[in-house]
Amino acid sequence: MTKTQKLRDKQIRQALTRACDAIKLQHSEFDFLTHSVDLKNEMRTLKVSCFFTDTQALNCAQEQPQCITDVIIEQLSAIKLSIKPTQISFSVK
Repeated sequence: MTKTQKLRDKQIRQALTRACDAIKLQHSEFDFLTHSVDLKNEMRTLKVSCFFTDTQALNCAQEQPQCITDVIIEQLSAIKLSIKPTQISFSVK
């Protein structure tokens, strides 16, 4: 991994940490999020997975996923990385 890629990886992790903290404030049933990305092709390979404490919390979030995806998109756009809502998934841990 090059120095530039390490820096970019750090930026992505920090942005997603901020998104996670913001989502936890809005949704107490939200547990954590994780991501995968190929730093050589960020925009196409970035995938974010959001995990909830139970099925009921997941169902509630899936009824209005827009507020969660908006937070993630906003934080990533702050580091000039765009993501489509289809690249964000929801699951139970």
